[in-house]
Amino acid sequence: MFAPRVEIQYFSATHETPRWTTTRLGDRSDDHRRVVLERGRIGATRPPPAGPTPTGPASPAPAGAAPASPASAPTEPASPAPIDLEGYGGPKPGPTPELEPRSDLTPGQKRPPQDYDGREDVTTAAEDALWIPRAVFFPLYLVSEYLIRIPLGALTVAIEENDVIAEIQKFFTFGPNDNIGIIPTGFLDFGFRPSVGVYFFYNDFIAPGNDLRANFSFGGKRFWRVSVADRIPIEMPVGQERSKSYFQMEASFLMRPDLLFWGIGPDVDPDIGSTFSVMTAGGGARIHIEPWRGTFLEAWVTGRWTTTGAGECGAQDSFVDEEVGIGQVCDPPTIRRRILDGTFEPPPHYGRSYATVKSGVRFALDSREPRPAPGSGVAFEARGEHVAELKEPNTNGWLNYSAALGGFIDLTGTQRVLGLTLTAFFQEPLTADAIIPFTELVGAKHIEDVPDLDIMRGFKPGFLLGSSAIAATVDYRWPIWAFLDGTMQASVGSSFLEPHLEDFDVEKLRFSFLGGIRSPNHRDHSFNLLLGFGTNTFEQGGEPSSIRFLFGGTTGF
Repeated sequence: MFAPRVEIQYFSATHETPRWTTTRLGDRSDDHRRVVLERGRIGATRPPPAGPTPTGPASPAPAGAAPASPASAPTEPASPAPIDLEGYGGPKPGPTPELEPRSDLTPGQKRPPQDYDGREDVTTAAEDALWIPRAVFFPLYLVSEYLIRIPLGALTVAIEENDVIAEIQKFFTFGPNDNIGIIPTGFLDFGFRPSVGVYFFYNDFIAPGNDLRANFSFGGKRFWRVSVADRIPIEMPVGQERSKSYFQMEASFLMRPDLLFWGIGPDVDPDIGSTFSVMTAGGGARIHIEPWRGTFLEAWVTGRWTTTGAGECGAQDSFVDEEVGIGQVCDPPTIRRRILDGTFEPPPHYGRSYATVKSGVRFALDSREPRPAPGSGVAFEARGEHVAELKEPNTNGWLNYSAALGGFIDLTGTQRVLGLTLTAFFQEPLTADAIIPFTELVGAKHIEDVPDLDIMRGFKPGFLLGSSAIAATVDYRWPIWAFLDGTMQASVGSSFLEPHLEDFDVEKLRFSFLGGIRSPNHRDHSFNLLLGFGTNTFEQGGEPSSIRFLFGGTTGF
């Protein structure tokens, strides 16, 4: 039977250099299996020769030497050196000497910590300044650390050990390359109706690189939302990544009766919120060109029809009156009830339908590199939009424009990012008699449930309503998991009645705070668990006046 030969490196008892020998696999000879431990090395010994040692041509004997007897036996090889198996190739160490107690320490005193690396401890100015936000946000740190991070860490370990993500992906995706998926969604924004729905995606729809996106939500009676978008790639995607430059066709429909109206301007009262309903449908097209992460140019043309009416009567309080009889009071009241009671005047275009055509452009520059690179950098965004009202073309519509400038510093180089962002929003009628519907003012609730679109995220959508607005936001973001970031945001700002902040007053500003966890940078569907609050104006004392709790998946495309 054929047996392959292998080479084994061994160390001889009399040589420091390695020797090579060959043996056959499966050879069970004791000589070939003998293991030696010599000078701390492990190797296989060369077996002794089976016969006489072969010799070459005889060398001439030196003068005066006796000739060798031809019948003499061949010289036997020297035996290997004895092996000290007990000491693993060396002498057994002796007993450890007893150490004398240190005379420079008093009983119970500990010695200084040992400096094992011998390097000087050097910190940056940013690292030295970290104690300031740590002291300020220590209570929030306790909540984040012991109520969020540690339980979430245990959960993520269990998820990764049991391969839950892959199993979920297999369950919700299908198709030839798992390029089709249906994902259940839910959304809760405290003060509004919760909703449930599904998010659908179909990559490589009809043609390679073409992506279809759809979202359907239901929030009870008279609450429906449907949005569809088809993206045609300008450049073909690479691998699993989808194209960042595309041409998009979109359509959406929304009907809901639970939106809230508090008034217009900086002096609104959080206690006079009222419900109203909205129905809107529209669509259009946009082009998005993104040569670099976060740096893009986008332009769009869309058309939309909208109408508003009295909202739902949610919680009801019953009463008995001698003159009126038995009645019920809605909490919160409808906008129609507030108008009849004289709490405020009917907002512009309330109860009337209107149709608009919007054409605009949005430009963004972002110097930050993709993860896992440090998150330091600057970002700038500008947006301009012309709105024409089709039912009253003589008013010539209005202009919307805004700008944002942000600076970000990664304190440790590991995505612990502290940022400061300044934003300003303006709205300007093109004629003196132009009437802008209250659902189109700066700060109005958007069709999408995306917190990033709000002026100050600690307030409910629609609370800061006006013709212009300004805000300064300090935010701190840090990674919790591969799919989740922790975030804390503190903002100062407000909305104003005049289109160019002519009525700006520091005393009219408000403060808001928001903190929680969210999935990072997903344009189509993202997860949010956020808790925040907003205050009265500084003129009114700046006390907290409203709470916002937001949980669930948000969609924006």
